[in-house]
Amino acid sequence: MLAVLQSDKNARSALPDKLWVGRSFSRAAAGYDRVAALQRQVGEGLLARLAEATFEPLSILDLGAGTGYCTERLAKRFPDAGLLALDISLGMLKAFDQRAGLQQKALRVCGDIETLPLRDNSADLVFSNLALQWCPNLSAVLREFKRVLRPGGMILFSTFGEATLCELREAWAEADNKHTHVNAFMSRVAIEEALTKAHFTDFSVESERSVVTYPSVDAILRELKYLGAHNVTLNRPRHLTGKGVFRKMMEAYAASMVPGTVEASFEIVYGQVRLAGPLDAGGH
Repeated sequence: MLAVLQSDKNARSALPDKLWVGRSFSRAAAGYDRVAALQRQVGEGLLARLAEATFEPLSILDLGAGTGYCTERLAKRFPDAGLLALDISLGMLKAFDQRAGLQQKALRVCGDIETLPLRDNSADLVFSNLALQWCPNLSAVLREFKRVLRPGGMILFSTFGEATLCELREAWAEADNKHTHVNAFMSRVAIEEALTKAHFTDFSVESERSVVTYPSVDAILRELKYLGAHNVTLNRPRHLTGKGVFRKMMEAYAASMVPGTVEASFEIVYGQVRLAGPLDAGGH
């Protein structure tokens, strides 16, 4: 019993701190678009899956919209649809001003995906690019998705999978086993199980792995900081990491690499869900 309780405690400690997530992304908002190449790439992959859809949604939710990169493309793809962009970071939503005309096309809402401030059956399409990994309770997220989606509607999402930043996570674990230094991510199988438990029946989940080369481990850490995606777990260190611990992490990372290379893995999980019931011409 003690082992189970300790395991549960460790699992909880690796969950994101939602308040810190919002603050972290707000601080990163001004320079986010300059470093968010991977986020844009994944967003394009998600939008490409939408291109295969045969229905025309009249009400779209972009959840975890960030600075509006995907929101802007959704507005162009469906110019007649009502579009709502929600993000937990007010700073990110303010960055919409950098995208000409987007304020007029999309209603912006600062809110939490786990408790959407929206009425039931209010959307034909729920779209979410690389946001679910910041939600500690995926079951709550899926319940909310189902609640706001109309019959015949579609959910498209992407999120980071468990192999993301595995090299960095393992290097930190060798240097410090008391604190969580890297965000934890769900496996594709766990996401499939969550969809099944949420009573979705028509869904598909796939994953792909991308390895990105960096000039140094420091470059990885800087990019995560500039993205607002550095460590936001509940068990993160609340003090400056000692030089000795940091050096040990760097040495462990280097030891796991082919000499002269620094790589980081990112696993991207894509999900698509449909609710039963055809949409009519009015989107209901």
